[in-house]
Amino acid sequence: MIVTITHIDISRIASHLNLDAQGILKHVAFYQVVGRGYEKLVTPPVTTTRGIAYLGLLKLQDGSCIFLSKDNKCSIYPARPSSCRNFPFTFQLKNRWLYQGISVRAKEYCKGLGKGRKISEKELEKQGIKTIKELKEYENLVSKWNDLALKGQINPTPQLFIEYLLSRGFLNLSFSFL
Repeated sequence: MIVTITHIDISRIASHLNLDAQGILKHVAFYQVVGRGYEKLVTPPVTTTRGIAYLGLLKLQDGSCIFLSKDNKCSIYPARPSSCRNFPFTFQLKNRWLYQGISVRAKEYCKGLGKGRKISEKELEKQGIKTIKELKEYENLVSKWNDLALKGQINPTPQLFIEYLLSRGFLNLSFSFL
């Protein structure tokens, strides 16, 4: 399972661990998804020098998250990605309606499912709206990046993409990079 991440996640993790783009690159990966696996990912693909890829947290050889500690806890819990914050919930916007659900694989991955505190409908709606907004912002950033890469106006290296995300923040979506 790929823990996909957005610009907000990159900024949050970089701030929490006091990392620059080079440091972030030691904790993330650009995954090339073959076949139809991409249909399960909610973030858009990024154009890189190696082709189309999805940005996600690095996985260790055993498939576990780079931030999973030996005692099975998240070592960056306060800065964990939105997909981890939301899990096992999923959110979609269809015809201007917010739809929320529970991940199909939740029972497989979430041993605490149904054991935590109850989340109110209001809290869930608030989180869903925040998530949809973040995904839309990231989609816009990636679209601008991909457009510039496809036009040959930038060399789409992973480091440059991370620098681009870190320099943009979540409020400034303007792009003058050339």
